[in-house]
Amino acid sequence: MKYIAASTILSVLALTTSLGGGVAPVSAQSTPGCIDVNRYYAIHEDIDFLASNIATDEERSHFFGGIVRLAAHDFMDYDKDDADPMGMDGCIDWLSRANAGLSSIWNSYTPLYRLYQEKYIDITRPDFWVIAANAVILLTSVNNALDLQNTFYYGRKERNECDGSASRLPSTQNCQQVEGVFLDRMGMKWKDAVALLGAHTLGRGNREFSGHHGTWDPTDKEAQIFDKRYYQELVGRSWSPRQASVDPPLQDFTTGDNTDRPKMMLNTDICLVYNLEQSFPCCTRTDLFDGSGQPHCNTNWDTQCSMYEDGNSRKEATDAVANYLDGGDDNTNFYEAFRLAWFKATTNGLADLRQIVESC
Repeated sequence: MKYIAASTILSVLALTTSLGGGVAPVSAQSTPGCIDVNRYYAIHEDIDFLASNIATDEERSHFFGGIVRLAAHDFMDYDKDDADPMGMDGCIDWLSRANAGLSSIWNSYTPLYRLYQEKYIDITRPDFWVIAANAVILLTSVNNALDLQNTFYYGRKERNECDGSASRLPSTQNCQQVEGVFLDRMGMKWKDAVALLGAHTLGRGNREFSGHHGTWDPTDKEAQIFDKRYYQELVGRSWSPRQASVDPPLQDFTTGDNTDRPKMMLNTDICLVYNLEQSFPCCTRTDLFDGSGQPHCNTNWDTQCSMYEDGNSRKEATDAVANYLDGGDDNTNFYEAFRLAWFKATTNGLADLRQIVESC
């Protein structure tokens, strides 16, 4: 299946005419490129409208998750020590496998791209991508609790060429990838990296794009809710290795019967809690069994994945997971950590940004 389905794109594009053409109003004296509160939330309303007209949970979860990943794949190429730091500049290496699938969210035929071209073309592309991702996070957070407006700044400059940017993105292989991108090059802390990876709660992996297939959350409906479910799944289920793809050769983790609609975790997810370098291949929960007494892990059910010991720097990642899980059904710890991490990631290395005002 191609995401988003062609029939859905055509129907949603037909609906964009009801959003109105031209640039969305800012004030009576509109300033091109200016973003005030009304305009910021107008983009939220437009994205909500587009999402509400997507036919299936699977396609809608891909739409939500894809918008957040579009922004993330833009800022994850930031390198504070490079003469060309890149970062949030609206530039993606569309030909790289690392960005496979993002073109289903942003190309001349997709609803998000058309919305930008028809109403918000005076806003820079990176500013629009951040607002669009902020909109998804607000719309999908529990009780619309995570509003990132107060930490949004605009004025990012866009570029059309960013050779080598994809080589800075993390592979799904191990925690060295997480460390290299978020800690070493982006200058963040483990708690920031763990919070940002919590965005995996939205959307899904697809074998046609990344080679990894399945959802981090149990269902496509739940994969449209921005909450701490990702961490609950990470520590609450038995995950064991599977071969995700033969060409290219890829490995990840799965749980349950691994049917056509499997659940999945990447190595870069599992390694936030479990020391794969010390114990792979292994099962994350050898203590869980089904009603007939069979282990939940499909493979390596007799080898428990080890956890990080005190003194290991990655123990900070495990501690962050525990912190975001704390509070029962309350997402506050995760939301506040994500708010700060997202602010850092989307403003990294940028000067002269402006906070949105009541009126331009």
